[in-house]
Amino acid sequence: MKNFDWLLFDLDNTILDFDKSSKEAFKSLINHIDNSLDAHNLYPIYHEINLEYWEKREAGKISHTELKWKRWHDFFDAHAIDFDPHHSNDLYFEGIKENPFFVDHADTLLNEIQDHEMMIITNGLSEVQRPRIEAKRLQDFFEHIVISDEINVAKPQSGFFEHCHDLIDNHQKDRVLVIGDTLKSDILGGNNFGFKTCWYNHYDKPNNSGIEPDFSIHSIKDLKEII
Repeated sequence: MKNFDWLLFDLDNTILDFDKSSKEAFKSLINHIDNSLDAHNLYPIYHEINLEYWEKREAGKISHTELKWKRWHDFFDAHAIDFDPHHSNDLYFEGIKENPFFVDHADTLLNEIQDHEMMIITNGLSEVQRPRIEAKRLQDFFEHIVISDEINVAKPQSGFFEHCHDLIDNHQKDRVLVIGDTLKSDILGGNNFGFKTCWYNHYDKPNNSGIEPDFSIHSIKDLKEII
């Protein structure tokens, strides 16, 4: 017997390995700008700036459009790099779209749990997410694909989860499981809305956030034991 009828999956670093794609795209961009720059050492700095801007976006403080170029403006400004932040974002996006990778075991899992109804729920940008989803044929597995950029509200805001709930005809909330790697968006948003939640803690991080998931897993393949 199934424990859950609907599975709502985050996309980045839950199904697709965004970190790997991002590092490859960043390296390509930096080499394009100036191949004497050390992309390996610069990436963690960009990553932190990017996370700060995504937190602002998830809090509704900035738009997706602002996020796309302001993160590059701040990064370039900090390192005295003279390059157009708008163009850099275009090049970075192209690199990400060209290199989608599955999280370990994710493709196998999706094939094994097709008896469940499934939905992708992502805070990503449509122009990046749609090509990656199509490249990996994820539309074959998921009944619905919800992208914050397309509905103008992001996780963990209640409006995002209300939209998802409407798509599944207001299904019984405790029969819906949100699976994601980010406590502050996936788990907090799911908890607040009344869905059950599963934190995919693939880096085995300590949880000092005060946000408590119903379940935790360290490998995506372990989800089968819960659902």
